Amino acid sequence: MKGTLSCTATNCVNNMSGICSASTINISGVKAYTTEATQCETFSQKGLKNSINNVLNMNVVGEIKQVFNNDTIEMSPSIRCDAINCMHNSKKICAAENIMVNGIGAVSSVKTECETFKEK
Repeated sequence: MKGTLSCTATNCVNNMSGICSASTINISGVKAYTTEATQCETFSQKGLKNSINNVLNMNVVGEIKQVFNNDTIEMSPSIRCDAINCMHNSKKICAAENIMVNGIGAVSSVKTECETFKEK
């Protein structure tokens, strides 16, 4: 990922003050032609069990860098994307400069969407 990734899914274990702390993010939407048909499959609702289950996908280096740098966003996850109809999809990797995942009030991945999606 080149730029920043912001996320409004505050109920997600990976959400760290609006920044995603996951090392790898998976966006689904193979048949998507709109933002609403995409979702963040990496979403996992906050809680002890889900925190433990997601420990292997933590962006530890990015989190440490972020603690010491408040001026820029240091998180730089790999973003895998199945939304083949999106102009930012480059061989199933998101090539967008800045990415926004919307998930206000989400308690599952179904209520999340990639706001960066743009149809080819």
